[in-house]
Amino acid sequence: MIALLVLFACPQASDPVVDPSDSGTDGGSDGGTWGPDCAIEDLDPATLPSVSSPCREPELVWLNRVVDGDTIEVRSSNWDEKIRMIGVDTPEVDTSSTDEECYGPEASAFTKASLAEGSCLWLTFDRECTDYYDRTLAYVHLGAGEQDFYQRRLLREGYASVLIYEPNDAFEETFREDESAAKAADAGLWGVCE
Repeated sequence: MIALLVLFACPQASDPVVDPSDSGTDGGSDGGTWGPDCAIEDLDPATLPSVSSPCREPELVWLNRVVDGDTIEVRSSNWDEKIRMIGVDTPEVDTSSTDEECYGPEASAFTKASLAEGSCLWLTFDRECTDYYDRTLAYVHLGAGEQDFYQRRLLREGYASVLIYEPNDAFEETFREDESAAKAADAGLWGVCE
């Protein structure tokens, strides 16, 4: 009997991430690892908001699909992962019934419109990397600017509320400030659901 041992290396931020549908002939790229939608590939991950002693290093990933307002599926250089966004909670969308939470469809639609499938994103991490449901916990970034920190965008525009589980609380104060501003402006769910 022959045993086969397969080893997987953890991807690093500097590792190439391959879009499996990209044959390298996209016309707009230099034959690199990403298609033309990856304007942030050369971003220095040190410019992203970060925490001391994260459970993983920042990682550039390719978006497979949006699950709902606060959950996405991504592809890294070695595997696919379901990502649950740290620090926020969007209302649930129950596609099997008409018993959805207030503003759930709007939050899901907002994330689908904001995060285009096939585009790339940076993920950063806090102290704990997985949750009870074996989802990867991460902060999502569309670039290095404050407006590109996706959790903050969800909160400021009223599509999410703050939900903190220790030890992943590095941005709790910032997130609470964003939520307070949205509440004061009756933005999104705060103007409709309360």
